Amino acid sequence: MEQSKGNIHDDLKSGKLHNLYLLFGQENFLVRHYSKAIEKAIPGAQKDSYDASTPAHEIIMAAETLPFFMGESEKRVIYVNDSKLFTSGRKADSEAMAAFLPNIPPDTILVFVEADVDRRSKLYKTAVKHGRAVDCEPPSPPMLTKWIIRSGKENGKTISPATASHLVRTTGTDMNVIHNEIKKLAALAGSENEITTKHIAIISATTLESRIFELTKAVGAGNTPQALKMYRNMLALKESPIMILTMIIRQYRNILLAKCAHEKGLQRHQIAAKLNLRDFIITEALEQSRRFTKEKLLATLNKALKTDTQIKTGLIAPEIGVELLIIQG
Repeated sequence: MEQSKGNIHDDLKSGKLHNLYLLFGQENFLVRHYSKAIEKAIPGAQKDSYDASTPAHEIIMAAETLPFFMGESEKRVIYVNDSKLFTSGRKADSEAMAAFLPNIPPDTILVFVEADVDRRSKLYKTAVKHGRAVDCEPPSPPMLTKWIIRSGKENGKTISPATASHLVRTTGTDMNVIHNEIKKLAALAGSENEITTKHIAIISATTLESRIFELTKAVGAGNTPQALKMYRNMLALKESPIMILTMIIRQYRNILLAKCAHEKGLQRHQIAAKLNLRDFIITEALEQSRRFTKEKLLATLNKALKTDTQIKTGLIAPEIGVELLIIQG
């Protein structure tokens, strides 16, 4: 049962599933998505679930036992959730499972769903060799944008790449949150064919990061009253002024670094890779950089850092310190 070429998408599309899947990573939405997709691909199969409290020999015995009721697929799907077998602590059980994986019966599909794995472990290497290991880490910004566009189509709506990027900037990168937002946005759009930023502004909760983008944009445009209004709204939402200041400092630093890199001839994707930041953050930083000279950015960043020091040494109250920084521009 050596692992074939391709990926889980190919397996699900063809209906030719492996007898072993290891789903792991921090993006819970993807883990749940693939787990449900495997089950959906085998209608009528008997399903069993186990967890870390189940000894390995019991899981192995269940996998070797024929299903009680042979459904239309004549398959049994066994889910093992957060078994801890792929990390240290269950050595004997891990070794027993590693010995069993090459011999999974053809009528059994064994699915491990794990938050963490040790890629150096014997069990992980055995799973990779004899099945399909699926790394469910958060997707890159370009992949996330494509997924949003595809999700829009699944909900009967068109979403442009620019709107998809705006949605990420507004709601964050949690796929479960975005998935739920797209459903709400599709319902709001009603008979309209396209989801736009207008719909996002009406319905989607805005992240602190997005509000900081807008605040620094207002400062750069010289619109101090609007910037102060945004700041006071954040305080009304119980945001910490120290956290707001920290993110203002980070935003000005990103704008300055992006501006310097762009002036040296680097393209947006090159800047994103160099600074280890998402593409849409660099896009926003470059757009805002046009409103500032390098001298102005340096002066503003130094003021922000000085404000941070004054707050931390007790020379000024946090709320007042950040407000004065915004007024000074």
